[in-house]
Amino acid sequence: MLDPAAVPDVGDEEILARFAIGKRAVRADGTLKDNELLPPPSGKLSVMRHLEATEQEIWDEGREVARLRAKELVGRIDLNSGECRRVGLQVIKAPLVADPPSKPEPQRRLANPNHADLVFPTAAAIPTTPMPKADQMAIAKALVANGFRVIPPPMDTEKKTPAI
Repeated sequence: MLDPAAVPDVGDEEILARFAIGKRAVRADGTLKDNELLPPPSGKLSVMRHLEATEQEIWDEGREVARLRAKELVGRIDLNSGECRRVGLQVIKAPLVADPPSKPEPQRRLANPNHADLVFPTAAAIPTTPMPKADQMAIAKALVANGFRVIPPPMDTEKKTPAI
């Protein structure tokens, strides 16, 4: 993982993981559904940078995201930061700090210095307003146009099930 005290800006050719959470995130052919790349109202879609992270650390973060949402981690897709920028997204570092111990355990967030955001453009006329959903969908479709297959999580060798 990156050093939390020295997190660099996201480079143009970094690999970014977007976790597929819940069975509805994936089509029957194993590709990610377009709407899984639509941003929340904030216009920022969370991803994890591979930079200086091990496969184990990447999957641990996916399990953490699934735990916080109380859903199953079904896999991840890996995106290229340069391609994200080519379709009009900003890719910015957004390290997460751990929640304080006073926060209840089920909702307590662990630190992730490798967290980044894909920032969707805003509406041209009103900079604080998200762009229309149809335009957001066009960007999402452009990102998944290559038919990204969802990479399943590693199997728990004892139970023969995804390690969650």
